[in-house]
Amino acid sequence: MTRNTFTNPSQGLGRWIMMILTFALGLGLNPAFAASGPEDHRQGHDRPAWLDKLENQVNYEEVMSGMDGRQDRLNNTFMKLMDRLQDKIKEHASPASSGGGFHDSWSAHQLGQSYLLGPSEAGLSVNKGSHCPSNAPVKKYNVSAINVEIMLNQWGDYFPGYMYVLDENIARVRTEEKANAKSRDDELDPGMVSTGIQGDAIQPLVLRANQGDCVRVHFSNKVEDEDAGFQVLGSAMIISSSGLPASAASAGGITKSGESQDFEWMIPIDEQEGSHMIESHAGRDPSALGLIGAFIVEPRGSTYLSPYNGKSRPDGWMAMIANDNAKDFREFVLFYHEVGDESFRPLNRHGEMIPQRDPLTDAYRPSARAMNYRSEPFGINNLAVQDKMFHYEDESLSYSSYTFADVPTTIPRSYLGDPAKFRLIHGGGEVYHSHHPHGGSIRWTRSPAREPQQANLTYAAWDGPVKYPVVRTTTDRVDVEVIGPSEALDLETECGSGLCQRLAGDFLFHCHVAHHYVAGMWGYWRVYNTIQNGNYPLGSTDVMVPLMELPDRAGRIPQGQTSDQ
Repeated sequence: MTRNTFTNPSQGLGRWIMMILTFALGLGLNPAFAASGPEDHRQGHDRPAWLDKLENQVNYEEVMSGMDGRQDRLNNTFMKLMDRLQDKIKEHASPASSGGGFHDSWSAHQLGQSYLLGPSEAGLSVNKGSHCPSNAPVKKYNVSAINVEIMLNQWGDYFPGYMYVLDENIARVRTEEKANAKSRDDELDPGMVSTGIQGDAIQPLVLRANQGDCVRVHFSNKVEDEDAGFQVLGSAMIISSSGLPASAASAGGITKSGESQDFEWMIPIDEQEGSHMIESHAGRDPSALGLIGAFIVEPRGSTYLSPYNGKSRPDGWMAMIANDNAKDFREFVLFYHEVGDESFRPLNRHGEMIPQRDPLTDAYRPSARAMNYRSEPFGINNLAVQDKMFHYEDESLSYSSYTFADVPTTIPRSYLGDPAKFRLIHGGGEVYHSHHPHGGSIRWTRSPAREPQQANLTYAAWDGPVKYPVVRTTTDRVDVEVIGPSEALDLETECGSGLCQRLAGDFLFHCHVAHHYVAGMWGYWRVYNTIQNGNYPLGSTDVMVPLMELPDRAGRIPQGQTSDQ
């Protein structure tokens, strides 16, 4: 266990900031020279010409006034004060490690915050946790943190990032990475970015274990020249060798580049079912650039099956959860996240920075509002093609499959009546998002554990539509969910796939911050009324891979028929 006490910056860091700024202004420090610093005086060729001209003018005036060298002395004093300020920042909230090109940007980010919370050293204590008993069922995972280029869509937008990956999938990741890089030379080549993220290797890591399981993770840091961590938020995971919590505050909680660490977590039998964010506390920016994942605690006795072939599969954002003691359900893990911080810009297929403002839609940060490493902005790619070919852009059908076919962002897939649970993860660190599905009656209980008739709500449309759904419930039922950085929420959809009225088709969902979905943060839930066996157009209604039926609902959905039948 870790106990932190927090200090208000008005009593510590805030006092230092105000003192330094007041002192600098009181000395009449020129902001231009404060920004440059004494070292920059030796590197005039790196500065704009107007700054050199201004500096010469100030120096001339000081000589004429008998104050020769005053500006240099002020600059030196200011830089010393800034060094002291940097030391104070590190006392209040420092990253667990340093290294790599991004690891110092956290300080600039924190200077822009109104309140800065951090542990005071005197109140910090770390206690040991419990190891797994020898008779507990074990789930073992070999996980690595790696560098990887992540392609955001089939238009070739990408960024150099990071990801967690099971060791057995690293070869597949490298194959996809090479194919995606090669595809950027051909505007018509989508690379290995699939429609709807149906089995791609480059996707956020999702691991699963049951209530009552012992989880063992062998974590290897294969990131170049940077430390990395494997922190499962809200868990009691410990370092196997020491029993200390697997946090950045513990010795061994952060893994150096090229090294490995073993962790374990004995999941209590009464642990709440649901989602836990996985991230690295070794530094802020790798997490902002893809080093994220989710750990899902499933009901006791569950098995996890691939929705594409029905075989056992421990990872993946889509899964079928089968259980002999309860009804099977489909699970969809949706990551809402930004790409980098608010100043970061992904690249297009030509290696050019994508504009901060979409020139066709005015959306902020196109291709940088993402879901599960994928982003489909309206303007810079889709509408730009319309404008180029037809000199006209029609945004009315931008987020659907009508104009530009199915998207590469998340497309959860299920059959009519299938129970479905959505696991929401905020994998970013910049702004809030909201999960909002369309469809008129897609809703869920705010507090499902407090609802005595939750099973009735979730499985109500198991055998057919529900004409008169339950009106009064113990908790509110909602159709939009706001989620903040590192939060995880679980949504058990009322009546399951197709809703209470059992409708087949596409149910759009997106972040309800308008410029976020216009910038690419959207997808849709596709519900079928015929079997999808991958033989489009002879039976399947789309080009995606086959979709298996839930084991306990096999035989309920008919085969598709062509129009001549």
